[in-house]
Amino acid sequence: MKTIITTLTLACSSVALAQPTMDGTLDAAYGGANAVQDTQTGFGNSDIGMPDFANGSEIDSGHAIIDNGYLYIMLTGNLESVFNKIDIFVDARDGGQHTLRNDNPEVDFDGLNRMGDDGSGNGLTFDAGFEADMWLSMTCGGDVFATYANYAELPTTGAGFGQFVGQGTSGADGVIYGKTGLMFALDNSNVDGVGFGEGIGCGEGVTTGIEIAIPLYLFDWDGGAGEITSAKVCAFINNGGHDYMSNQVIGGIGGGSNLEDPRFVNFENIEGNQYYSVGDVAGPCPDPTGACCFDIDCSDMTQDNCLALGGEYNGDGSFCNGNPPPCAPEPCEGDVDGDGDVDVSDILTVIGNWGCAQ
Repeated sequence: MKTIITTLTLACSSVALAQPTMDGTLDAAYGGANAVQDTQTGFGNSDIGMPDFANGSEIDSGHAIIDNGYLYIMLTGNLESVFNKIDIFVDARDGGQHTLRNDNPEVDFDGLNRMGDDGSGNGLTFDAGFEADMWLSMTCGGDVFATYANYAELPTTGAGFGQFVGQGTSGADGVIYGKTGLMFALDNSNVDGVGFGEGIGCGEGVTTGIEIAIPLYLFDWDGGAGEITSAKVCAFINNGGHDYMSNQVIGGIGGGSNLEDPRFVNFENIEGNQYYSVGDVAGPCPDPTGACCFDIDCSDMTQDNCLALGGEYNGDGSFCNGNPPPCAPEPCEGDVDGDGDVDVSDILTVIGNWGCAQ
C-alpha cells in the first residue's frame, strides 16, 4: 500500500507523520488513546506472547483517526485463537440502529442477527446518541492459524449489504484485504494490559492488537452520507457464536462480570459510555483502592472501593460483601500496621500518614 506523508510545521522545526501501517501494531499516527480499558478480562489473560496464537481475549485501549480517505481503528489487546470474535460497530452518519434489528445481512453464520431483536423486543442496545451504521467482526484460530473478517451495513430500516471480507494470518504479511478496500490486521503478541478477573483494571501501555482500515466511501451506500469527519466506535469481545458477550467493552464497564447474551445487553444501563469518538482523550486509569486511607472505622467505604473489590455495594459505606476497604486492616478495628495488636505503633502510623488523600 502506498504510504502518504503529511508534514506538520511546529515553530522552527517540522515533523513527518506517516499514515498507519496495517500490521496490528499501534503507530505514532494514532496519537494518544481515545479510551483505556478499566475492567479486568473475564475471557482469559493471554501469556503466550506470539503474534498469532493467544490464550485469552481483551481490549486494552481504543484509537481512531480519519485520514487519507480512511477511518483507521486500532484496538490494542488480544483475540483468543479459539474463534472468539471482536465485534465493532461504527456510528459515522445520520440514521442507523440504536437497537440491533433481526433483518440485517446474514453474514458470519448469521452471527450479526444473533445479537439483534429476536421478535420479543430485545436486541443489543447502544448508549444514547449511538446509532450503528456499520458492523465489522474479526476472528482467528485453527490448527493452521488463520484470521477471518466480515462486515455489514446497518441501515435504519434493516436489510443492507454484507459480506465475508476474507482470510489472512497475523502481522503485516497476514493482512486481510477486502474487495471493497477494507483491511484487517492482527498481532496477538500482547502479554500486558488487564489481568484475568472481574475487578478494576488498567489497559495502558499495550501496543499490539486488532487494526482495521475502512474506506470512507463505504458509509455512502445511499448517496447521502456526505463527507465523514467524525465517528464513534463501540467494540467488545464475543464468543464464537456472537451469543456470549465478555466484559471487555471499550470504553469500559467500570468492573464487572461478562455481560452474556448480547440480546439482553443495554449499554444505557451501564454507567459511562461504552463507545469512544475520534478525537476523544482517554482519562486516567481508575484507582483500585479509591479514597480510603487508614480509615480505621471503615466510615469512608465508597462504591468505587467496593467495585474494586469485585463486590456489591451495601450502600451504608461500612463494608462490601463483608470485606473492609482495600487499605484497611482486617477486621478493621484499629490494627493499622497489621501486627496483630492495637497499640502505640498504630497511633504513630496514623500520625505519620495524616493528610493523605481522603
